[in-house]
Amino acid sequence: MPEVLRRFRDAVGVGRIAGPKSEKGRQPLYRWVSSSLPDVKRTGQLIGPWLSSEKRAQFSRAAGLVFDLAPIDSYPWAAGLFDAEGSVSLSDHRSHAGYKAIEGAITQGGHGAQPEELIRIARLFPFGSVNGPYMQNGANELVYRWRVHTVDNVRATLHLVDPWLGPVKRLQALRAIRVIDG
Repeated sequence: MPEVLRRFRDAVGVGRIAGPKSEKGRQPLYRWVSSSLPDVKRTGQLIGPWLSSEKRAQFSRAAGLVFDLAPIDSYPWAAGLFDAEGSVSLSDHRSHAGYKAIEGAITQGGHGAQPEELIRIARLFPFGSVNGPYMQNGANELVYRWRVHTVDNVRATLHLVDPWLGPVKRLQALRAIRVIDG
């Protein structure tokens, strides 16, 4: 059971973790679930200040919640998004055989415009950029990515979100940085 889901459940104080859903060739999939209206309302009230317009509209339709203020951009919010949708990866360097290139990224789907979450991330981390749209096999929407490409920018990103980042993504980033430093 993924620790990030346990942390979320504990933070909102309601719901359960369901799964695993198993598909051939894929990691088991778990999800946080809440089905009672009071629990959905509680969750929406707690996380609403950081939600995108689209997610706020979903809570409004499902639970009648109203959000009067604009979403809050903060490093704890960015750490949560990175825990859920981000990665730090290594690839072979294009022009230097035997060397690796590092990339930090957050991927989101969209219907033709850059997703609001990535625009908000780019405001918090101006040393990155949003790219896309891309077509991706198996994706239901166009794919967009916020990316940072240098080890210094990956370090800066990690430094800003580290107090709130889960151990899985922190370890992933630190291992990639160690390879680049080596």
